Amino acid sequence: MPMLFTIFGKMFQRIQLKVLVIAAVILVAVLIMLNFRTKPAPSEEPTPEANSCDVLLLNENLKKAINVRKEIKHRTSMADEIWLVPNGMSIPNYMLRASKEIERCSGRVLEMRELKNSHALLKYESEQGTYPSIEIRVIDSLWLPNSSKLAVVLAVRELNKTLKNNPEILEKLDFAYNLLIPSSRPELLDAGKKTNANIIPWIPMESSEMIYDTEKKSQISLGITTEKELAEKLDSHLKKFGGASGFAAFYGEDFLVHSASVEILGNVLRSKNLWFLDLTKKGTASLSQIECAKKDLKCNRDLLVAESETLINNALKAARTKGKAILLFEFTEKSIGLLENLPKLAEKQGTSLVFAEEVF
Repeated sequence: MPMLFTIFGKMFQRIQLKVLVIAAVILVAVLIMLNFRTKPAPSEEPTPEANSCDVLLLNENLKKAINVRKEIKHRTSMADEIWLVPNGMSIPNYMLRASKEIERCSGRVLEMRELKNSHALLKYESEQGTYPSIEIRVIDSLWLPNSSKLAVVLAVRELNKTLKNNPEILEKLDFAYNLLIPSSRPELLDAGKKTNANIIPWIPMESSEMIYDTEKKSQISLGITTEKELAEKLDSHLKKFGGASGFAAFYGEDFLVHSASVEILGNVLRSKNLWFLDLTKKGTASLSQIECAKKDLKCNRDLLVAESETLINNALKAARTKGKAILLFEFTEKSIGLLENLPKLAEKQGTSLVFAEEVF
């Protein structure tokens, strides 16, 4: 009998323990549920994006996006209003910018098409309704700031006396400009480093037209047959200039028409990420801008001719039409005089005067 009580006692203790464990689990579950219910429900409203636009300000934001300079409340055969925008950007680009802004402001383009004479038609709507149709017109006499770039490059010939004897004359140029200095002339390089100019290495390359022995001794010759050899030769010139990101060919009429040499040069330019300016009279077809673009090379071609106002006007026109250009002058007192008024002319057409690497 005592043994029976002992067995029942142990069974009762086990049952009690199980009950306590189950009760504890239920209590924890209840507490967790209560905790979730006390938390505020997440908002169903979407978080506004950083670049969202108030639909009520769609019209004003659109005007800012495409740089509208003047509104004319005059109905034409095509539209209800006329918006005048600056030159320096094509009509397709204006249309693209307008469509992106309308979309950003939750609007919808109803009609958008290019018209004649640098005009465009734009019709759009939003939840506020349909807006007056717009005829966008480009103003020829007004330019977007920084819409094009022009690099002024002053070439310092082998026996240039102006840089050595009168470097102070460069203080007249109150804008970004470049000095093209032969790597074979350390005395000119030393003088150039004392100016505020961006200095471009002018590296001699083999040419029967080369005049002085100084250049012949340091030229990159046709005898180079490997990329490693050419890279080492280039490095010996470039290290004199510090961190140069590109260079121009000094002479090079023979080297740059030799197809095997040009192919090696192209590979080295690509591997070292250098831009290249060809100043030879004939140039080379394999280093034309079109071919360079195909080969992923940054090349340009120019010709050093006598400085003139016509040359300045042509360079400004090229910058307007192509977006970037180079104005190459020989460094003389005359060329400095011609360039003094360039910043005003460039500003009028929205052209920035920049260092050479910015136009490659």
